[in-house]
Amino acid sequence: MRDIFRLPPPPLIDRGFGLIYDTGRDITWLQDMNYAKTVGRSADGQLTWPAATAWVSSLNYRGIRGWRLPTALNHDGSGPVVGNNCIGSELGHLYLEVFATHPNIVMLSNGTLPCIYWTSTEASAEEAYAIDLFTLRQGTLWKDPFQQRFPSVPLSGPVLSWPVHDGDVAAQVRANWLQRLFSSFVSIFRSWRYSRCGRNQPAQLSTSYVVISS
Repeated sequence: MRDIFRLPPPPLIDRGFGLIYDTGRDITWLQDMNYAKTVGRSADGQLTWPAATAWVSSLNYRGIRGWRLPTALNHDGSGPVVGNNCIGSELGHLYLEVFATHPNIVMLSNGTLPCIYWTSTEASAEEAYAIDLFTLRQGTLWKDPFQQRFPSVPLSGPVLSWPVHDGDVAAQVRANWLQRLFSSFVSIFRSWRYSRCGRNQPAQLSTSYVVISS
């Protein structure tokens, strides 16, 4: 009977440690929407698609590996989604379903509009899928969109990379943090103990002696 009155889980949960858990898709976003800039991967956070995929795949965030770019596919794996208001992709779901129905949720940081975000979905040898969060349109983009091409199509904003991880990884991050904290305490205690032993060590008796001849 109590289950009838149980409230559904919130669409996003702030797990701490800079992690936001999406309960609808069972994925974890970095709270920092431009982490590449924060860690100095590039001056403004912009990367080509090959550089973005390489950086995200090698990312070690608080001891957690296995990060990726969000997919352009639907939740059931079909697609990729192309066009306006594509709620099937992970970024489309986040902005068009979560933020549209819960406008008071403010958990993200370092965001800017207009901007474009890469997805992990490759379109061809020269193009990959991206989503424009200002126009909410998802489509293909040159993997190196910063080169001059003809006809030249101006970008509507910076091209950024937003790492995401499958599942709820906060528990592992918390465990890693506690382990580091415990190791620090052990190291401090050992240093303190050795320093105490050094100060309290009793004076050593001299083993030298004087021989008196008869």
